[in-house]
Formats: sequence, structure tokens, C-alpha cells
Amino acid sequence: MGVRHRRGCMASVDLVARLVDAAVFRGLCGVPGEQLAIAISKGEFRDRRPDEIPSLQRAFDIDAEAEFLDWYDAQPVDWTEDGFLADLSQLDDEVAADGLRHLSELASPGSFRCWEGRAMLYLDVLLNRTIADIDELYDDRTWMDALNSVSTSEPSEYAESVVMSWMAQREDMGETLDPKQDARILPTMEAHQSTADILHRTLQTAQIPELFLMVGRDWTDATRWGQGEWNLGHLLEHGLPEA
Repeated sequence: MGVRHRRGCMASVDLVARLVDAAVFRGLCGVPGEQLAIAISKGEFRDRRPDEIPSLQRAFDIDAEAEFLDWYDAQPVDWTEDGFLADLSQLDDEVAADGLRHLSELASPGSFRCWEGRAMLYLDVLLNRTIADIDELYDDRTWMDALNSVSTSEPSEYAESVVMSWMAQREDMGETLDPKQDARILPTMEAHQSTADILHRTLQTAQIPELFLMVGRDWTDATRWGQGEWNLGHLLEHGLPEA
């Protein structure tokens, strides 16, 4: 698949890389489902929510709570004292994973979000290899390598490298880099620089032991969200990782 086609065909779908506070998420998963829903409906868990990272995207408290409660109200679950995660075994995996995805928003300081085509460009530069397709974009190894690679560069240097790579690709495709001929050149360049910088800082922040990074594709089966032992499908089958 050529670069033009590879980037263009995915431009409208977002990649989401969500930072999640492991201790907060564990705590929420362990609360009995009915008790959890009542407390969330009263806003009683807002003080537990991690401090927001201003450069990232995060739902307002009331919106995150409403999303979870809408999901909760639609589920035919006999909630017990075993805890929210344990009772999800009564549901189809995809529906259950959606509940965990909504819950993760309440345990998150923020999410990085960008078009998949742009994410592939940014990871190409960071990993010094070509991300060939969607499967590789969301592969566990890709994000393990990304987390390991951020230590070798500074955010500003990395963002500059992304811009240079984007310019080189435009030249290879015979497209202009002259702002007089295309008014979108400078805004797009600035957007790449800013977004790449935020991605780099997000990956750096994910190195903090109290956090884990959960990457997923917008509007898709939530069982595929997250990597390794924090993959939501894995959590449903095996439970939470050891602390």
C-alpha cells in the first residue's frame, strides 16, 4: 500500500492513547456494581479522579459519569458483592469491555487522540520503521517499542523530525511545500509539530509506574483496547494484573 493511500484511507478514524491511573482503576473495578453506579450518579468518585493533564483530552466529570451510567442501565446483570469486574462475566465480552472502557475514563488524567494516518507517520519516525497497516498500528509490540523509544529523544527534537519526514513525503509525491500555492501548508505543519510533541510527552508520562497506557481504535470492539496484561479482553478473562 502506498503512502498516499495508506494515510488517506484512515484519515477519519481516530487512534486513542489513554493514560490510566492503575490504582484508581483497580479500586473502581473492585466496587460492587450497584454501589459503584449509585456513587457515580452522586458524583462521589470525582475526588478520586486523577488530576487532568491540560495538553490531553478528557471528558468532563458529568459526561464521563453519564456515559458509564447509560451503559450500566442497559445491562441485564445480577450485580453481586463480588465487585464490578467479576460480575462482567455475565455479559458478552464486547459489551463487558465497553463498560471497562467507560470506567477507564473515570480513572484517566487524559487521552492523546489523532487521526490514524497521522499516528502512523509519527510512529514511523519514532520507531525508525514503517508501520505497514492497522494491525501493526495497534500491535502490542508497536507500543512497547514506542514506550522504549521516547527516552532517546526530546519532544521538540522528535516533533521537528516528524515535520521533516512529512515534508519529504510531500516532495516524494510531487506536492508543493510553497505556502503561496497551498494555504494549508503552514497550519498543517504546525499541527503535526504540536501533535507529535504531545504524543511524545504522553509516552514519557506513561513511564510513570502508577500509570498504564491503553491504546485503542475509536468506535471499535473494546475487547481490543489496551495492550498486554491491560488489554480489556485479557482483563475480562484473567482479571487484574498483580499489583
